[in-house]
Amino acid sequence: MKNEILLKQAIELLKEVNPDEIETIQINNAKYDDGSIGFSVELTYPAKGDTPER
Repeated sequence: MKNEILLKQAIELLKEVNPDEIETIQINNAKYDDGSIGFSVELTYPAKGDTPER
């Protein structure tokens, strides 16, 4: 049940991301010797001093 909660939370966070505010997006894929796989998504926002005031 914990995995389901964490996955739902991650999906909701990603839905709320404004692509115009992201500096970089990185998706990592891994295949391990035991046959398992994994992936991660990393978002990097620019430093606060690098964004124009609204």
